[in-house]
Amino acid sequence: MVAYRKERINHAMLFFAREHHKKTRHYLSQTALYKYLAFFEFRYLKSYGEMPLELKYRAMEHGPVPIEIYENRETKDYFTLVSFEQTGSGLIVKPAGRFNPDYFAEAELEEMRNLIEIFARQWVGAGVMSNASHTDIRAWRVTRKEHPNQIINPIDEFDRNILKIPEEELSPQEERYLSQKAVREFSPC
Repeated sequence: MVAYRKERINHAMLFFAREHHKKTRHYLSQTALYKYLAFFEFRYLKSYGEMPLELKYRAMEHGPVPIEIYENRETKDYFTLVSFEQTGSGLIVKPAGRFNPDYFAEAELEEMRNLIEIFARQWVGAGVMSNASHTDIRAWRVTRKEHPNQIINPIDEFDRNILKIPEEELSPQEERYLSQKAVREFSPC
């Protein structure tokens, strides 16, 4: 994982863990963290044409799961700003650092704050968030239906096949996504 990208991921996880705890007085479950991250990325993709953290998600039964985080959640010192701790009810995510907003654009911070306003409530548990992700994240539904437990293709978040649309008919978000996709595919790293 590229260092700057890893720092952004660390700070995004810290933001959600800290802000969720601040509003609810409960630590974030690992499932709720995964939902916050998925909502952040897929909502941002629809609005701006890019996945801010560039995480890969697997279309698991209860919603999208960021596999890089899932696979390293118990690796000691892999994440520097949060800790995953086992409790009687499962893994929780505890803030363990200082959040630096400089890693994010204002639009990204606004989206992250919006998600906290929506989901950081006493009565909203991981189950409610999972159900919401099933409804709101189109790319998860498409992948889950056709290829359960496989990697989600972000392009499926768009309501149409943007690979077959003439360039002049693409929305700015669709055009931005395709141009960034092309850069990623042709970059040597």
